[in-house]
Amino acid sequence: MRIIVTGNPDFKGLCHGLKSVLDSYEVTYISRSNGYDLSNVEYITNIIKDYDVFINSTNVPNDGQLNLLNSVYNTWDAGYIINVSTTSVYWNNQKNLEYYERKLRLEQRSKELSNQSAEFGHNVRVSCIAYGELDTISQQSRNDNRNKMSVVTAANYIITFV
Repeated sequence: MRIIVTGNPDFKGLCHGLKSVLDSYEVTYISRSNGYDLSNVEYITNIIKDYDVFINSTNVPNDGQLNLLNSVYNTWDAGYIINVSTTSVYWNNQKNLEYYERKLRLEQRSKELSNQSAEFGHNVRVSCIAYGELDTISQQSRNDNRNKMSVVTAANYIITFV
């Protein structure tokens, strides 16, 4: 099984956790850190089409994550797309309204495509997963006492879908 993930596995975030739990799979990571422009949807979709699983985890400006979802779904004959969202969609955290709205659109479209696949027998499965706060570099800088899920625990949830 070939898996492709948007994100940098060397940055202490979700992809770092994925790197530690997906070591028995053939995994490719694509992000700005290794020269990929994720906003170039046609180019990235052309790369993703050769994989079995697409983990759509990186927040890309201008609905890039949503655009990748749509493009890959419409290109693949079969495969599994796992979109990573945020729980801020559920508790209406609009501190960063643009981010919130992008993730909300991603979740809504994920549900639509998942239902469409089930109803019409399309061989592309779609899921969307949202975590609470993760133990990442950006979240560690906050001075609060909230429990944060480790990136490895979050990654283990993702691989249960694979």
